[in-house]
Amino acid sequence: MSAHKEIADRLAVLDAERLVLTVELRNALLRAASELLPTALRQAKGQARRGKRDARPGSPALLRLIARLAMRDVRVDRPPKAKVAT
Repeated sequence: MSAHKEIADRLAVLDAERLVLTVELRNALLRAASELLPTALRQAKGQARRGKRDARPGSPALLRLIARLAMRDVRVDRPPKAKVAT
């Protein structure tokens, strides 16, 4: 076997491992996000204070993070698009 073929085979194995690990990580993140979703909804809604006029405003940060994760491109076999510098 030539050195070029060995390197190409090793790179193919590493790429396959990267794909598997990426899918496993994404699944773990989605599981954690689904557990945090009720908390995120409560935080985004905010809470009224008892006996006071002003309510505590909501914080949608966690909900925004979960939504960003859920809407992320899931095609792990394609490299991300290059951003255009302005």
